Amino acid sequence: MAKIRDVYGNTPVSGYTRNFFSDNAKGAREAYLASPFFTTFEPISTLTDKGCAVRLLVRLCSITPPKIVRQALADPNVTLRYYTSRDFHAKLYIIDDIAMVGSANLTEAGLTTNREVSVVLRKDRDPGFDDLPGMFNMFWEYANTMTSEICGQYEQAYKLIGNPKEDAAFQAQLEQFVPAATPPSAMVGSDRVSKRRSFIQGLRRKYDEQLVPAFHEVAEVFEELGQRRPEFGDADREIELGRFLGWLRIARAPGDDWKATPLLDKAQRKPRIVGYLNDWNTTDNTAAGDMFQAEHEVATIRQLRTAFASPDTIGKLTYDELFDSLIGVHAFYDRLRFVSGGLEGLRVDFAQRNTLAAIKDTLTYLLHGPGTSLERAYDCIYDEKRRLGGFGEACAMELLGWLDQNRPPINGRTIKALRFLGFDVKD
Repeated sequence: MAKIRDVYGNTPVSGYTRNFFSDNAKGAREAYLASPFFTTFEPISTLTDKGCAVRLLVRLCSITPPKIVRQALADPNVTLRYYTSRDFHAKLYIIDDIAMVGSANLTEAGLTTNREVSVVLRKDRDPGFDDLPGMFNMFWEYANTMTSEICGQYEQAYKLIGNPKEDAAFQAQLEQFVPAATPPSAMVGSDRVSKRRSFIQGLRRKYDEQLVPAFHEVAEVFEELGQRRPEFGDADREIELGRFLGWLRIARAPGDDWKATPLLDKAQRKPRIVGYLNDWNTTDNTAAGDMFQAEHEVATIRQLRTAFASPDTIGKLTYDELFDSLIGVHAFYDRLRFVSGGLEGLRVDFAQRNTLAAIKDTLTYLLHGPGTSLERAYDCIYDEKRRLGGFGEACAMELLGWLDQNRPPINGRTIKALRFLGFDVKD
């Protein structure tokens, strides 16, 4: 095994910077990697192929191509955040209890041919190491979460902007497409983050870094098993998977039982997921006392997707048509618990809380408006001009999931079921 050097300088004598990653990959648990320029995925895959969980922080700029960002997003062991500002210059790489700090970016040239200097620090030897995780976390907290949707906007921007010689020109044009992200500076008061941006970042971290990957992991196991309940056989798999998670919460994790499961790693979670999927496939009662039967579930989701497919279809709905479509959202249907008179009572209550014009305006904006889906969701949850009475975060996020191919339907039951399966997710 190669000796881990104290300095890498990209020569045969000093060692090549890329070797830092391969030298430390075996047995690695966590890696925190920060680099403004990012053109090669090899050092990251060297770690993730060994099961290492990687937090990757990069800058979106003319040097960082969208295809490499998309590659990082596709790796389930990578959590990716970004800056757009030229103020982000840090090159910091931490793998468990060893770190490398220097001038090298995550580029082919930076790792192999440029004359770089990168110094290695070890937790058990160098006092300076103790400050590095905190520095990384500071940058990490202020960075924006990268999602497939934002990556798509970056791809669009990259094609339109081209490769201007001036980095400032690229940043100015980029931020017309992609949510801007600037690291904290040494200026007094410069670390203030707007309330709106802070809340949106909170939503991105909750959903895009925790809940969506967890849902997709369950979906992967579901696909591997290749079993479908006959009553869901001709419907899209997302409908059955959503019903499975809802059933799991009610039938196997009632009350606060969902909180009692210890957090599990991916290898530990898989047999647990398989066990409950087998349980689901053999049960005689997929409703478990709930109001959702399979045939009703499939029909209401199809109706919902048709009714809310476009601004035009939403605009033509009567109140009763809109309401009858909206009850396909479990989180909305669950409001039956808070009104008297059953479904008709809920119909009257929602109409009293909101005008038909306001409901149409908010749903059109949420599902088909400008900006990213989570920016729109924030406005519909917190903005007085957009917010609907009796239609909170769980309703908005589940409805988005039924209409957005890149976002699964997630509500309170989904979150509790995922936590019950051992995922580190928050309700």
